[in-house]
Amino acid sequence: MKTFEQIVSHLESLSIMPKEMPGIEKIKNALARTAWFSKIDPKKVIVVAGTNGKGSTCAILEALLVSADKKVGFYSSPHLIDTTERIRVNKNQISKNEFVKLYQDNETLITKFELTHFEALTLMAADYFFNRQNLDYALFEVGLGGTFDATNAIPHATSVVTALGLDHTNILGNTIQEIAKNKFGIIQKSNLVIHHQLPTEVLDLKKQIEKETNSKWFQAETVKLEIQKSSLEPVYILETKWGNATINLPGDRAAQNAATALTVLAHLGFNPKEHLHALNEVRWNGRMQKVTWPNMQAAFYLSGDHNVQGVQSLLKILNDFTYENLHLVVGIGKDKDLSAMLNHFLQLPNISLYLTETPFKGLPVDEYPERFQAKAILKDKDPTKILDAIAKKTKPTDLVIVTGSLYLVGEVLKVLKN
Repeated sequence: MKTFEQIVSHLESLSIMPKEMPGIEKIKNALARTAWFSKIDPKKVIVVAGTNGKGSTCAILEALLVSADKKVGFYSSPHLIDTTERIRVNKNQISKNEFVKLYQDNETLITKFELTHFEALTLMAADYFFNRQNLDYALFEVGLGGTFDATNAIPHATSVVTALGLDHTNILGNTIQEIAKNKFGIIQKSNLVIHHQLPTEVLDLKKQIEKETNSKWFQAETVKLEIQKSSLEPVYILETKWGNATINLPGDRAAQNAATALTVLAHLGFNPKEHLHALNEVRWNGRMQKVTWPNMQAAFYLSGDHNVQGVQSLLKILNDFTYENLHLVVGIGKDKDLSAMLNHFLQLPNISLYLTETPFKGLPVDEYPERFQAKAILKDKDPTKILDAIAKKTKPTDLVIVTGSLYLVGEVLKVLKN
């Protein structure tokens, strides 16, 4: 019998990131061979697509539904430390023993249909949610795009579209319209669609999809964010039509994701007013997550912002903080708009830049453009060496951020766990 580690190693040996947009025929064929797939109730399934904010929106919606005493499955990606993070029920990730059993029961289908890493995990998550758990709702975060993502093979009555921006342009297209068309591909016949505010360039496309699918679209309710700057770290109060609540995810982006999740909750028939307290109980690691590092006196956050839009929203959040010096440790994937991301970071006041490598598809430190290498205080492919060096010189009034990639954030969390 294979161990958990052997299974994860095998799954990761399957293709992880496609070079071009894949199809969903293989996952559809695998799902069709199961005894449980035909029994899925689409009303219990919510699929979430978008460039940024998918996972946070799902995590907030999960917290709200759990507050309403519902049993909720949540399938997400990528994981930060263990693959089991991707499959969880009521905020608790699947155990390694359950993961092993799931793989064993689906190994034949995974092999027969030559499923990719993400397709295999999607099949396993669906089996766990619909065959082994009596769920009230299952949330599926799209991995890449929408139309051809494995999660889109799951029948669903509710589709959610979060913030749209340019990312994975080598696969999804170079314009916001091309990207939106792919994200909108999750919208199935007669779906309820809840969405962030859409760019004006895609409104004609929205009307077209709405008509073709006979779907009903609703923009997220408007919310306001009050920021209390009483100390180094701000407190965020979300003001909504249902009432006000403290939210423990920071910034305008969290406010918008919460607005979308609350709007979904209302359209599912719940009264959001009764569950606003859950906004302060959301667990979503790696997104401005506060952690501690040995001997570091400064406040230390991990924020896996991995594209220009994510970096811009992080900059807005950092404006809410009061700090003397900002130590920014950055590692970026080689397929990202690196120059634009770093140019944004360098606009920040009192910044010390440190360059490192992200473990998955990361750009080697020596291949960063010379102008950024010249501005770096220190560069090392090992982020722990940089953080140890920072710890020796920071003060309680300083701020330390690791960003540029969720895989880099995961690497730091592994070090902290061990």
